[in-house]
Amino acid sequence: MEKKKIGVIADWDADGVVSAAIIIYVQEKLGKFPIRGKVKPEIHPAGPRSISEVVNSLIKEENTCWENLVILDIPYTNSVEEALKEAKEKCNSKIYYFDHHESTIDNMAQLEEKYNAFIVVGKSPTAVLLQRFLDGMGIRLTPRLYEFVRAVAVLEGSKRMVSGDEEIPQGIVDLAASISKSLNQMRSKNAWIKYARWLSNPIPFEGELIRIGSEKEDLLKKGMEISKLNDEEIRSMAMDLALSARNLGYIKFVDARGKWDKRGSSALASAIYRILGKPVAVLFEKDDGSRILIIRSSRGNALKIIEVLDREGAVEDKGGHGNIGIAKLRDEVTIKRLEKLLIRASFEVVRREALDQH
Repeated sequence: MEKKKIGVIADWDADGVVSAAIIIYVQEKLGKFPIRGKVKPEIHPAGPRSISEVVNSLIKEENTCWENLVILDIPYTNSVEEALKEAKEKCNSKIYYFDHHESTIDNMAQLEEKYNAFIVVGKSPTAVLLQRFLDGMGIRLTPRLYEFVRAVAVLEGSKRMVSGDEEIPQGIVDLAASISKSLNQMRSKNAWIKYARWLSNPIPFEGELIRIGSEKEDLLKKGMEISKLNDEEIRSMAMDLALSARNLGYIKFVDARGKWDKRGSSALASAIYRILGKPVAVLFEKDDGSRILIIRSSRGNALKIIEVLDREGAVEDKGGHGNIGIAKLRDEVTIKRLEKLLIRASFEVVRREALDQH
C-alpha cells in the first residue's frame, strides 16, 4: 500500500475549500505544517456523511494511506468516527482535526484520547481557527488567503472576529459565496481541487481565470452563474413551501419531501426562516430514503432542539451550528411522533431560555 505523506479532507463549502487552500500553501509552498519540508498534499472534498466512504475508497480501491491526515470543517458524525477508525487502524495516520461545529467541540476529549488526534476547535469558522493557529506559529498567509478567510468569517456571521477596522471588499464576499454555492451544486471534485489550488496561489488574482483542464471555461464566471440561478430557484421554492408551514409549539414545520431533492437544503431552510421570521423545522428525504430534518432559528435554539430530539431517541446522527441544526432521523420515527417531539422540544427550549434570562 502506497503511504503518502499528507492527506487533506475538507468540506465542500467556502470554509472547507479555503481551509484546504491554507494547508496547501503552508505545507507545499512553505513546508511548515503539518510537517517540516515542502510536500504536496493529496486533497479531497467530503461531507459529514460521506467522509467514511471517501476514506474507505482511497484505502481499499486506490490502495492509499497517509502518514498525516488533516480533516477540516467537517462536523463530527458517525461517518467521521468510521473514517478516523479506518485511517488509524489501516494507516496508523497522525490525525489533525480543525473544526467549529458543536458536535466536534462536544467530542473533542474523546477524539483526542481515542485517536491521539491533534484537535483545534472553537466557535469561529474553521478557516479563522486555522489562521489564528498558524499566526501563533509565526506563519503568515498570503493577501489572497487572508481576504478569503475574512470573507468566510462574514458568510459565517463572524465578521468581528477577524476584520478589525479594515473594510472587507463586498466583491470578495460575493465571490466566496458563489464558490460555496457552486461547489455544493456541482459536487465536482475536479472543480473543488481547482478552487483550492487557485486560492492557495500566492500570485495576485486580478484578472486571473480558473480553467478546468483544457476546457476554455472560466470557473469563477461559471460559479457566479450557478450561484445566481440557484438563489433564484431557492427563493421561489421557499415562497411555495412557506405557505405550507404549520405551527408546532414555538416552531413552524415544513414537509419538503417530494418537493425538493436537490442540493442546498440548508440554504432552502434558511430562506424559509427569513420569510416566516420564526424558527422552522424542514423535513427532506434523500435518494436513499433517509430523512433529514433541518432546523433554522436564532439564539442558538436550533441545535438545542436537535439535542432534545436526540435525547428522545429520534435521531441517528446530528450536526450543524447553534442556529442551524441538522439531524438524520431514525427509520422508525413516524411523522406523528416527530410532530409531537417538535412541540415538546420547542416548549422545553423556550422555557429553559426564559429561566436563564431570570
